[in-house]
Amino acid sequence: MRAGWSPQQHRFGWLLRVNRLYGPEDRWRRESAFAADFQGGCWPERTSVYQISRWETAKVRVPYLAVRRYEELLQVPAHRLVVLIDTICRYSAAIPGAAPLLQRQPYRDGPPNVDRIGELLEAVQSDDVVSGAQWDELTALLSGAGQMMLPRPTWVRMGERLLAEMIVADGVPWAQRYEALNRLLAHPLSQQPAVAACASLAADRTNQVFVETVSVLDGSPHPDAAAHVLEQLVHPTNDRAQYGALLACVRKLRYGHFTEPQVRRLVPIVNEFATDPAYYEDTRLLAAELLRRIPADLASDARRRLRRAATQAVALRRLPETNPQRSVAERIANTTVASMVREAPRFPDTLLPDLIEEMLFSPVFDVRLYAQLLLYGTPYRLPLAAALAVELVTQVASGGSEEARALIEALRILGSEKQRPLVERLTVAAGLPPPVTLAAASAIGHLGGSSSDHYWTRAIDLHVRQWHHTRSRTNASALDALIYGLGIARNGAMLRGIRTRPDIPPPARTAAAWWLNLPSSIYNSAIR
Repeated sequence: MRAGWSPQQHRFGWLLRVNRLYGPEDRWRRESAFAADFQGGCWPERTSVYQISRWETAKVRVPYLAVRRYEELLQVPAHRLVVLIDTICRYSAAIPGAAPLLQRQPYRDGPPNVDRIGELLEAVQSDDVVSGAQWDELTALLSGAGQMMLPRPTWVRMGERLLAEMIVADGVPWAQRYEALNRLLAHPLSQQPAVAACASLAADRTNQVFVETVSVLDGSPHPDAAAHVLEQLVHPTNDRAQYGALLACVRKLRYGHFTEPQVRRLVPIVNEFATDPAYYEDTRLLAAELLRRIPADLASDARRRLRRAATQAVALRRLPETNPQRSVAERIANTTVASMVREAPRFPDTLLPDLIEEMLFSPVFDVRLYAQLLLYGTPYRLPLAAALAVELVTQVASGGSEEARALIEALRILGSEKQRPLVERLTVAAGLPPPVTLAAASAIGHLGGSSSDHYWTRAIDLHVRQWHHTRSRTNASALDALIYGLGIARNGAMLRGIRTRPDIPPPARTAAAWWLNLPSSIYNSAIR
């Protein structure tokens, strides 16, 4: 295994295999038929059954062009499998690095590559539309070029624009930019300007996307990144920035990015997050997970405090014995497999329930997210979304608010237009626990399909009325989430109306104005 390759590489073999087994050609269930058709497109070589098997069982690392050939043959949107493997692999890699984990063609210091970098940099520094594929190409080339000297303003402009596009992108365009930003954050010449861009945006109270703006700092070993993460823990811009900082600590502890004094400073902070009931349950559970990752060479009294805090916080996550997490995951997995267009009798998918359990119940948001993204890249996606919706209805009816919140969060990535009406209803339903209402409002902007202006008006009017009546934090947060959904949906007419409505709370009007003031080059690029 080469340095930096993911310890979870078997999942990427599984991703390829599931796409082949449930792909457009029934005969490709046989590896021999798939291997016979593999040559062509971007893959010039003949390929054997043995080679396909070794890629799909992760005996050997699958090369970049082979993944691209899977996309071509299986009619998967270009770069979908590539970016999922790159992004998930980077998160779980034992050793961080600037280069993409799926190695592209070796960089050669000659006119073609230098000229191409120049073309892409020119586009980035102008008002041209820049696609996710172009960001992928540019940052891969720069990573391969090593210590290529560029003027500092070029690095600054690149980091600021990439971050601005990432926070308003969705789906594959978001994943491509997230991976590209991680490359800049790990690159020796671009990391400091990229860290500065994240820190500046995180400190801007008019900004509307905080969690990923701060949490993405987990990918940078630069001392400034660790300092900014700790600053957002102690003196946060808001609750979302603080949660993003807590998320960043997961990988920063794994990679040893904090100094010993910083780790000691972290101990009482994490201890408070884990045990203080004033914090949201998600925050306390994440803090409990962090307690397990604090280095073991702390003073014994600090370790004892951490163990006590971890025991208290982990108790929050226990489900009743009659409804264990594994049963929920296996029920959803069985329903999903039974709904597939064809059977794969020689493929008992033992990983599917593991991924479903992980995406619903892991205490770390990023772990849940990457399990969701991996499943998003498979033919399981639509049947799985349907099964999640059925389970969601059951959990809402039975009062399982934490399970319902987790199911809605998964639909945020996996859901299609078929689940949108259900989530719409949950944003306006009376009597639901606040976590369910907020999860639904946060998910609506990312689901497939679109919502009518009638729905948006009804949902916003409802939460405005309730906010005026109760000044509830839930209603204010739901309004923020709905306006975020309007921004992701590019619904400028509704946003303009909100910006000028005097009965809308000022923070919500500010949020609408923020979306409307985005430069068109950023907004138009982020959907590509």
